[in-house]
Amino acid sequence: MMDNLPHPILTNVLEVISAASESLDCKLVRQKALDVLFHTIPAEGAIFFLPDGKGLFTYIIIKNLDKAYCNYYKTYFHQFDPLHLTHGLDAGNGLNQLEETFSYDSFQPTEYYNDFLKPQKIHHKLIVNLVAEKELYGKIVLTRPREFNRFTRKEIRIAKIISPYLAHALAHNDLRKRIKLKGNILDYIEKQSSVGMVLLDETLQIIYRNPKADEIFGAMKSSGVAVNHDEPIASRFLKDCREMRDSLERCPNGGMIVPRRSVVKGPDNTRFSVVSKVLDQESDWEGSRLFMVSIEEESAPTNINPQYLRDTFRLSRREIDVVDLLFLGLKNVQIAGQLFVSEVTVKKHLQNIYDKVGVNNRTTLINRILTRYPHLISSHSSM
Repeated sequence: MMDNLPHPILTNVLEVISAASESLDCKLVRQKALDVLFHTIPAEGAIFFLPDGKGLFTYIIIKNLDKAYCNYYKTYFHQFDPLHLTHGLDAGNGLNQLEETFSYDSFQPTEYYNDFLKPQKIHHKLIVNLVAEKELYGKIVLTRPREFNRFTRKEIRIAKIISPYLAHALAHNDLRKRIKLKGNILDYIEKQSSVGMVLLDETLQIIYRNPKADEIFGAMKSSGVAVNHDEPIASRFLKDCREMRDSLERCPNGGMIVPRRSVVKGPDNTRFSVVSKVLDQESDWEGSRLFMVSIEEESAPTNINPQYLRDTFRLSRREIDVVDLLFLGLKNVQIAGQLFVSEVTVKKHLQNIYDKVGVNNRTTLINRILTRYPHLISSHSSM
């Protein structure tokens, strides 16, 4: 069918296909796909609705339209749109209707038309759904003002010819990006020989774990810490991942999920620092969220003689507890969790400790204890 296209149009389509094969920049490929339709079929404006990975099309690329109005659409006017452009296609019949035209003749008395469409000179629309392998990779909407002619059957036919090639170019580019990203992640995990690294999919099933992680899980199993090989992963090391996934499900429209750190007790009084993070904060993988967990054995904590701290600096028992946790490298929020107090209370304890020791931050506090008073270090700490 591409042989029926004029040479300039064919050249532009081939340029999109080439970019999808050579570049991992999805923004570049999407922009080129939008440009092909915009320059092939005369229009005053164009909008590219992109999937957000949650069944909606809220990411938008615009051409010759006001970005502010696009924000108005997402926050308010979308509810009046009879085309429901931010929603996906009906799998029952939508995939057969890849291109359609629409004119707002009957909407002229409405607020939607006069306050949103008319200022942007939008009256006629041609909607092109980019579908490859029954998956919708985006919607390109071409717009014309009222005084222009409607989109013709010939223009719709051209859109029908072009759209499958553009859709497959987007799908190919997306696949290349995912393969490349997975390769980079697995290469990074494999190189962390001293740190246990685990990669999980959005259902928290393990995709990959490096030899160090296997070593840690094996030690947990042989020590009787867990009933079977996978139990320490599910019950101990993945607690933060489960909570992060639940947070993402409660907030489907996004929001930053910060990495979490926790401590897991292992055999023979060992302690593991566990850091969990979400890998697709920017939605680079639509519908394919990944989690990464790093596990590192903590060095034996320095034990401080509590009696000397009490006598020398007049620290209270609770303040000594805070100092002990500082030496473990815990942050304020983690200290609060360990002591079952608020973070504000921890900050008050820290300020009191700084005043008594004569320092103004935790690094100086630790250094002063270790360098000026080395005899405070004891082999065992007791209260």
